[in-house]
Amino acid sequence: MQASFIEGYYYYLPSELVRRLNRKYSFKGHKMNTLKIKNFAWVKASTVLVSFIALVTLMGCGQQHTGAYGPMNNVDSIHVQASGSAQGIPDQALLRFVIVEDGDELGVLKQEVDNTTSTFLDVLSELNVPRENISSWQVEVTPRYNYRDGQQEFLGYRVSRSVNVKLDDIASFDVVIDQALAADIGRVEQVRFQVADPAPLYALARADAMAQAWQKAEELAAASNRSIARVQEVIEHGSAPAVTEGMMVMRSSADSVTEVGQQSLSVSVSVKFILE
Repeated sequence: MQASFIEGYYYYLPSELVRRLNRKYSFKGHKMNTLKIKNFAWVKASTVLVSFIALVTLMGCGQQHTGAYGPMNNVDSIHVQASGSAQGIPDQALLRFVIVEDGDELGVLKQEVDNTTSTFLDVLSELNVPRENISSWQVEVTPRYNYRDGQQEFLGYRVSRSVNVKLDDIASFDVVIDQALAADIGRVEQVRFQVADPAPLYALARADAMAQAWQKAEELAAASNRSIARVQEVIEHGSAPAVTEGMMVMRSSADSVTEVGQQSLSVSVSVKFILE
C-alpha cells in the first residue's frame, strides 16, 4: 500500500495503482513523488488526480457491495398448500369371482371348473355384460397337504380360476351377484366401485383446491398489511381416485340391495403467490 498526503489528509492506495498512475500521467507533469517507508509511501498528487483515484476506489467499493448482497430484484412471495374435493356417485363396479373345486382327481376337478366357468359366462351374457368386460385367468392347481406329528399327508388338489367382471350398468350389480352364487361360484373375492369418467370431478376438486389456496394466501397477506398481485407457480400433487374397495359378503336372499353411496375425490396443490 501507499499513502497520499493532499491538503492535510492521507490517502492509502495500492502500490501497484500508484505505479500505473505514474506511468500514465508522467507526461502531463502529474508524476507522483513517493517516499517508501516499509510497505507504505507518502504520495503527493494534484486534486484532480486524487478525485480520479477516489472515483475508482468508490466504484470498486460499489462492486464489492453488490457481490456481497446480490441483485436487488428479488420479490416477496407467499407459498401455501391446499386441498380440494368433489363428490360423485359411482357408476361402475369391478368384481373378481373365484371358482374353486377340491378333490383327488385332477382331470375331473379341472373339468368341473371349466363347466362352472362356461355356465357363469352364459349368465353374464344373458345379463348383457359385454364380452370385452370379462377376463378369466388360467386354471391354477395347488396340492393340498395336512401336517400331523411332523408327517406330511396328501389330501388332494385344489383347482381354481378367477374371473374379472366390469359392470358399466351398476344397477345390475345385485342380479350378477345372485346369479353367480346360483352358478356355484366359490366366492366373490373383491368388489370395487368407481366413477367411470372422473375427469369432471377432478376439475371441480382442482377449482376447490385453488379457491382454498387463494383464501389462505389472502389471509396471510392481510396479516402482513400486503396484498396479492398474482399467481407465479402451481404444482399439483398426487390425487386420490374415487374408488371404494371391499370384500363381498355372501347373501342368503336375493332381495338384498347394495347401496354404493357417494364417493369423494381429492386434489392437493402447492401455490406460490407474488405480493404487491
